[in-house]
Amino acid sequence: MQNRLGARFALIALAMASALPARADQTVTIGPGLAFNPATVTVVPGETVTWTWAASGHSTTSDAVAGPEVWDSGVQNSGFSFSHLFTTAGTFPYYCKVHSFPGGTTMNGVVQVVVPTVTATATVTAAPSVTPLPAPSPTAAGGGGPNGPIPMLGETGLAILAVALAAASLGLIRRTMR
Repeated sequence: MQNRLGARFALIALAMASALPARADQTVTIGPGLAFNPATVTVVPGETVTWTWAASGHSTTSDAVAGPEVWDSGVQNSGFSFSHLFTTAGTFPYYCKVHSFPGGTTMNGVVQVVVPTVTATATVTAAPSVTPLPAPSPTAAGGGGPNGPIPMLGETGLAILAVALAAASLGLIRRTMR
């Protein structure tokens, strides 16, 4: 019984992992000149922004001096890299402490940390009439069944499948625990 339970959890974990979007860490180039390129980047919690120096005498410094997302690279030179892992949703402005100030306009940027959402959409369609089809030939192209290959699920379909599998597994666990 325990092996079946472990197999179910492995299946749920696999389904949920395949439904999640890939990580998309971001890179910002500092310079040349007085610019962060791009000036605004968007990540999700758990992703990293890496600043790389293409010019000397700049910093990346958060406007905030306290709170969940505070960083300061210090003034660095061309070729240097600095990274910060973002864990909290929100908008986090930053600046170069040599050429600007919090809320300034000369050399400022923004990191937006957003929580991804999965939106399920229900579609109601009339049931089609059933017409028997001849059995597929073993050499038929496409395979999968009488209607051709099995369709693939998109990101939303995989997310819904993962949630459904998790709910079904929890129900089975509760039943076996009684």
